[in-house]
Amino acid sequence: MNVIRNWMGNNTEEEFYDLADENGMMILNDFWQSTQNFQVEPEDPALFLKNADDVVRRYRNHPSIILWFGRNEGVPYPALNEGLDDLIAREDGTRWFTGSSNVVNLQGSGPYNYRPPVGYFTGLATGFSVETGTPSLSTFESVRANMPDSETWPLSDTLAYHDWHFAGNGDTKTFMTTLDTMFGAGTSFADFERKAQMMNLETHKAMYEGFLGHLWTKNSGRLLWMTHPAWPSNTWQIYSWDYDTQASYYGAKKAAEPLHVQLNLPGNELVVLNTTREAQPGLKVRTRVVGLDNAELFKREDLVDAGANMATPLAAVPLDRLFASNAMLLVKLELIDRAGKTVADNFYWRGKDEAAYRTLNTLQSVALTGSVVAQAVDGADNVVTVTLANRTAVPALNAKLTLVDAQGKRVLPAFYSDNYVALLPGEEKRIEIRYPKATGQTAAALTLRGWNVAQSNRFITLSPKTAVPGRRNSDLSAQPRLRRPRTLGQPIGGLANSAR
Repeated sequence: MNVIRNWMGNNTEEEFYDLADENGMMILNDFWQSTQNFQVEPEDPALFLKNADDVVRRYRNHPSIILWFGRNEGVPYPALNEGLDDLIAREDGTRWFTGSSNVVNLQGSGPYNYRPPVGYFTGLATGFSVETGTPSLSTFESVRANMPDSETWPLSDTLAYHDWHFAGNGDTKTFMTTLDTMFGAGTSFADFERKAQMMNLETHKAMYEGFLGHLWTKNSGRLLWMTHPAWPSNTWQIYSWDYDTQASYYGAKKAAEPLHVQLNLPGNELVVLNTTREAQPGLKVRTRVVGLDNAELFKREDLVDAGANMATPLAAVPLDRLFASNAMLLVKLELIDRAGKTVADNFYWRGKDEAAYRTLNTLQSVALTGSVVAQAVDGADNVVTVTLANRTAVPALNAKLTLVDAQGKRVLPAFYSDNYVALLPGEEKRIEIRYPKATGQTAAALTLRGWNVAQSNRFITLSPKTAVPGRRNSDLSAQPRLRRPRTLGQPIGGLANSAR
């Protein structure tokens, strides 16, 4: 994520711009008018322009600001629009001013309800998208933490009050209808949440892959409305009010990784994304398609030179042909560098049609295995690194780890390098989890659940001393310090992935 839209200019704190400068975030800065024809208009244009002049002069030396919007979803009336244009040319002169946030050289706002993933590659894949949202159910634990169990099932007005509503802007009707068709109606809140997370992952991954797959041809940016809610909510955000992270976060995170390999819809073209400023020659893409029984149906390797800041298309993967004999397919993609190291991977479950997804219900429950690789302290963080492995003959989908304390309560915030992961038989994945020392929380275990993953409330037990390969009874203080990754990327050639 590298862009924040300061909606209606609501944030005017110096620290906001300082932090954006420091972390390489770009800011689209609105002035103080909301939707045209829905809100009152400023009665004193001279005072409005005087305030605008003060803001421009106060913040114009912050490199994070890259443009000024006159208003949200509309255009200021002429005296304001022309006045803003003149004063920005006079007092700034280095940045683009445009009257509207969504109608001049931009895609437009929305949609805010559920849309099939293909839409983000086709009709919604035009220009620079300033607002896109979809229902985004919080985790089972997060929802249960803010309402009584009796209100979670059947889905109640309490959940609707927390933005899982069935009418109006951002309604969940299309989401619910699709969930029922693809997976079958929920039988309990736990079952409903399990199915909703499958959709959370795929829709939010498609939002970003849909524009990145056509980078610099049809698309240049896509912003989420929104990332973080100020209270318990179940729509639009990619993580929860309490900092828990549902599958939406990991779908977006996967799609926006600097080196990435993906399948475009609807044609299943293979595309390699390199949104860094350095070319990556000599890469190899390994594609593998299996059925739900893990029988291999297709395999291919492609060599590719990934140019800097561009999408490189490759030949399509013939899923349409494979659907003739398998209504449901699992696709594993790996991007491998010259040294043979996997630098990116991706995974899809793809059905011949929406109804075909019901066959995922036939997957047997899988008991995964897990082990601690290391526990360490890195600056202000505690760091736990674990390995998750599938030693069975059945593919495992949407496996979710949750860090808990000795009482079984979630450790929050906690930052997982990956989650809601898929593992084919014989595969394993290393996952790093960080949580701040300052919270005073002590992680005691990791729980596990997933689409067809056997639930365990104490899947991996953590202890003050953990056996580490190559060492005996390694003390935490003796562990190598892990370098903390940057959480916010540097701006890259105008590429825009973010939210307001």
